[in-house]
Amino acid sequence: MDATEMNRRTLARGAFAGALAASASPALAQDFGKFLERTARESLRKGLEPQAIERAFAGSRSGEPVPFRTADGWTLVAHRYKPTGQPRAAAPIVLCHGLTYNALFWDLDPACSPARHLAAAGYDVWSVNLRGCGLSQKWVWKLENAPTQLLGAAMRTVTKGKMAPTGYATVDPKFASWTLDDHIIRDVPAIVGHVRRVTGAPDVTWFGHSMGGIVAIAALSRYQNPGIGRLVAVGSQVTMPDGQIAGQYLNSILTGRELQLAGQLDAATALQAGEAAAQNMFFNIRNIDTKVYEALTGWATDVPSIGVMRQYMTLSSRGELLDARGQTSYARNLANLTVPALFACGAADRFAPPRVQQQLHAGAGSADKTLLIIGRAQGYQVDAGHDDALVGLNSRQQVYPTIERWIADRS
Repeated sequence: MDATEMNRRTLARGAFAGALAASASPALAQDFGKFLERTARESLRKGLEPQAIERAFAGSRSGEPVPFRTADGWTLVAHRYKPTGQPRAAAPIVLCHGLTYNALFWDLDPACSPARHLAAAGYDVWSVNLRGCGLSQKWVWKLENAPTQLLGAAMRTVTKGKMAPTGYATVDPKFASWTLDDHIIRDVPAIVGHVRRVTGAPDVTWFGHSMGGIVAIAALSRYQNPGIGRLVAVGSQVTMPDGQIAGQYLNSILTGRELQLAGQLDAATALQAGEAAAQNMFFNIRNIDTKVYEALTGWATDVPSIGVMRQYMTLSSRGELLDARGQTSYARNLANLTVPALFACGAADRFAPPRVQQQLHAGAGSADKTLLIIGRAQGYQVDAGHDDALVGLNSRQQVYPTIERWIADRS
């Protein structure tokens, strides 16, 4: 599929997004309901194809799924990649995904896998699923809608019988709601604490993309450091000066979640609604492989909660990230972030653009801090976008070695 075909599909999905927004009215059109039914059947058929199963569990075979609990009773799952190269006497690396993604973001394809690259460099790598994402605990309208339900025996095989085929999906509505604060206050300490206990390491290197960097920045800025020794944040932000650009995309995802909660569509359909807006905001379409693009708009995705989306909507409208109560700004405590930090983004990133990274770099209290813009002016082959900064055509050759060297120099 070339760029022209991707754009054609995007226009079609844009029309679908409009229909989805219209369907939020009390009276759902009968023909639209039939369309959703056909879409669900087609999604199920594609999910059962051998290549879909192969892709969905590529990361699980390389990384052993490891469950653990947060202080408030949620089960999280990390995929552990033990060193495949000469083991280093270095801190383990935690990889944390962004908004609408899960742990498989870090291992989409052998040619595009930060997890495998770092494991081959000798690091103990932990790719984590935040609550509500991937195999971690999450609410689903029907248990058969859980993404791993299609894979049954495969899930049991890769976890040696330790994990159910649905991961920790549940129909209990208790697990339908959470906020960014939950990620920051509860998930980050649970993840860091578990990795330190298992490995015996005094601290970890936290490597986050987008929201995966935000939660660590916010934790280090406002709360006691749970044991993060170094921070790499790519495409992260606690300010959003051009929030109106993001508002349309965020609103489409919010609408999708509301319909999902009402049982009117499944997670895959909800995510498709925002895909048209996402393409221009998250990708330099000329810098991403077709397989990776399909994964990032399909099996490596999850629908965020209403609480998370409300905080993102506030970020886009107010220009700064506030806590769930709207009382405290995470952007005003950056001086408390004192660990060595690398702030990076693609030169063409529209969601967390270079000037946002400059604000992070200037505001952080770290004595050792680095600003990295991935673009032609800096010697890279392309001006990368928000996602393809890490999963682009040239990321493995140009970006991963740069970040790995930065980590190694501080290990």
